[in-house]
Amino acid sequence: MTYGDDASERTLNGEGRGSTDTVGLYTALGVERDATPDELKRAYRRLALQHHPDRNLGRTHSSSEFVRIQLAYDVLSDARRRRIYNRYGEIGVQMAGRMGGELLDPLVSSVLCTLALASACIAVLLIVFFAMLARRVDGGVEWPFAVVFAPLWAADLVVGVVLVWARIKGRVFENSEASDSDDASEIDEDEAGVDRGATDATPLLSGQSVPQQHQQQRRASRRQRLRNARKCAEAQVAKVATAAPAAYLLLVVAFQVALVLRLDNHVTWSALLVATPWLVLESIHFIQLTLQLTAGALYIREQATHGEHIFKRILVLAANTFWWLAIRVSLVLLVTAKLDGRISWSWIFVFAPTYVPCVWWAIALCFLPQQLRSMSSDSEMRQNATVIVRTCVAAFGVVASVVYSFVALLAWRLSQPWAVRLALVFIPVFAVLVLACCCCSCFSLCMACGIDATVEIMAEREHQAAPSSTNVVPPARRIDQHSYASLGST
Repeated sequence: MTYGDDASERTLNGEGRGSTDTVGLYTALGVERDATPDELKRAYRRLALQHHPDRNLGRTHSSSEFVRIQLAYDVLSDARRRRIYNRYGEIGVQMAGRMGGELLDPLVSSVLCTLALASACIAVLLIVFFAMLARRVDGGVEWPFAVVFAPLWAADLVVGVVLVWARIKGRVFENSEASDSDDASEIDEDEAGVDRGATDATPLLSGQSVPQQHQQQRRASRRQRLRNARKCAEAQVAKVATAAPAAYLLLVVAFQVALVLRLDNHVTWSALLVATPWLVLESIHFIQLTLQLTAGALYIREQATHGEHIFKRILVLAANTFWWLAIRVSLVLLVTAKLDGRISWSWIFVFAPTYVPCVWWAIALCFLPQQLRSMSSDSEMRQNATVIVRTCVAAFGVVASVVYSFVALLAWRLSQPWAVRLALVFIPVFAVLVLACCCCSCFSLCMACGIDATVEIMAEREHQAAPSSTNVVPPARRIDQHSYASLGST
């Protein structure tokens, strides 16, 4: 018996309601709250053998205790549900089986709350940085740029602390889920073995000729080689993804230091040399994307049927993988070339790579209604598709107006330095950062306090609804039409 969706709709204490008690299941197994998985297993086996219905015929109490013990072990043996029970009790375990139940996991909620709070702090620091930068460039103060960049370095420090904390939390989560992943991998290996056996036996049982059997075996062998190569590429992607955030942070700090040294005239480096750390960062990202493309291409070749043209699919995958990288690198190269005097284009044309996403998404929105209509012929679905299209168009309009108003103002400011103040150029940036700060602050507050309050409200509702449910006659003791007729005949 497992505590799944069916068990989430009933109680664990046999009284028709959930509770916020966080020790009842441990008491049912006779263990402490800090019991190890081995101790839980030994206690469960001992009590299950003692209260098994086959050994206690006619004893209703033993049967209910046996069910209680089984449900308690199902909850406490699962790392995620045990964390939820330790925090919210039985009502939390019941709610975890519903939509959004992942947020009840204390590990997940703490990670999301910390990330939201850190994002709010970073948004505040960025607001201060852009305000100080505008004040310095507009001539209001004569601070050195090392002082102006102080909030930005504080934001880098916050990001570094979050990365270290996330690495520690990730290891804790991996250790807690190790047993579940091992069981899942064993099941996958067994299923893979069954599939391989079925693949090997199929040619022998299908009455195919010997050349056809050899051809099918070669295809199976080729598919297995592609699968092994894909898994190797995915492993390399995971390794690079683990080390990349720290490398990105160090390179961003190096770029900021080089920029400050150049702005304060401590060095006479060219703009391209100042941007070298950023280009190195993009090179690392290029390696990561190349590995991802390799894994995706191998998967396409692995799943492709005989005679299918896969070159077009791989080409589309490559375009979707590298287009953002190409935009960023081309923008950096154009800006550095303009600052170093190698090109004399207007700043409107220098920022041309930023116009590509707008054109791309505008074309995608033009084809979106047709794609949604082709997915379903139901009138209700078509009406929902219309709502989706309107929402996407509205969101695209808002985002594009904010982004490209900033791009236009910045190009105007760089072309005519005294035509507009930098503080006015940063108005779209300030609006986005203030909105992000408010949203992240509210989200962190909801994650910190809202879940506990929701669980308490649900527990109170379950408790209030309990008296009405306890008066319901069990189905086995009800008198229906057939039982009434049988009583009348006797």
